[in-house]
Amino acid sequence: MASTLDVGNLLWAIGILALPLLLALPAKLLYQTVILGVGPTERNYRGTVQKILDAGMQVEQFREVLDDEARRLGIKPSRAKLNETDLLYPLTLTHFLLIPMIFILPVVAVISLPIIILGIPVLYLLEVILIRRRVLINLIKLLETWFGKQIIHIPDAGNNHCSNDAKVLDASNIAVHFHKVPRVVFLGLFSWLIIHWTLRLDSILIEFALSGIFYIFLLGVVGIVATALESNLVLVDPARGRIIPIADWLDSMLTPIVGVGLLFLLGRDLMSEARDGGNTILFSATVLLVLYCATAVGVTFQWGYAWWHGRTIRNKFEKQAIDKLNPQSYDLTRSRGRILLNVRCPMAERITGGIGPGKTLTFTDLDNLPTAHEGFLKSPENPLE
Repeated sequence: MASTLDVGNLLWAIGILALPLLLALPAKLLYQTVILGVGPTERNYRGTVQKILDAGMQVEQFREVLDDEARRLGIKPSRAKLNETDLLYPLTLTHFLLIPMIFILPVVAVISLPIIILGIPVLYLLEVILIRRRVLINLIKLLETWFGKQIIHIPDAGNNHCSNDAKVLDASNIAVHFHKVPRVVFLGLFSWLIIHWTLRLDSILIEFALSGIFYIFLLGVVGIVATALESNLVLVDPARGRIIPIADWLDSMLTPIVGVGLLFLLGRDLMSEARDGGNTILFSATVLLVLYCATAVGVTFQWGYAWWHGRTIRNKFEKQAIDKLNPQSYDLTRSRGRILLNVRCPMAERITGGIGPGKTLTFTDLDNLPTAHEGFLKSPENPLE
């Protein structure tokens, strides 16, 4: 069979698949140099924000002093906020692989529209099962009881950085939400490659339809769970000395499966087309079309569902977490090389904002973290007593 390998068409197909990468490199460079800026003022401001992040504090707690610093350096508020966002939620090369969708948007929109329309009732049904029927919080409770872990609450460094009340087209908010898009986009390509590999259907329309249904299900489960887990619940494994955000724990399981699966399925199908006399160029073009259709669906989900409805999901899940787990809220900070894990209050009090220094911290507080939290610390209960 190796003698029938069409090397010429295979190389063309690989070249087509490499086109997004060739476009992503200059796009990422343009974003970092022109939009974010690489001058001394931007570097100084980013260094200030990085100092906050290195200390384990929330950026919004220093909003007043950061605004003052931006004015002192002569940086526009929109660019200052965008640089903060880039440190909190960086856009990697993976994100810029999806940008070419803009150039074929009319075609992508026509193909993606049926999937988007069909996905609305599916998302609602999955939300009812996972959130309203408390399936997700019960599964998390099993982690705590069956596996001897403990669930606590540690606010993320970007907590409240992006608000639903802000302008939809605000550059920093767009960057925050676009940062979350790839985790659901590649599920679309993964779904199509599985259907294409396992069923080998003659009709590409039926293949698209089946893979679309499969994608909607995966998108709904992963998207809704990821949105709910933005509640900053953290899994603690005292026996192994580990502190893992549950959202990162989910990504750590999902990313290798989807990533390795994509590479395997893509390589296997491409070589199969080349050996069996198939059209490898058409296959590569179809892969890109599926990728950009999945991007359109993922963007629609992120802005049409997670943006407008995400807060409702998080609020419901937070209430369920408080009722079911009643976790304590901690600060995980670093001061002079020392890692400090300090219990602050129950999660319910932290969410209502009734305790803590709020948004009035200064860099003096940053340099004196233990004293900055005096009066807010509570001792945790001893589980052995």
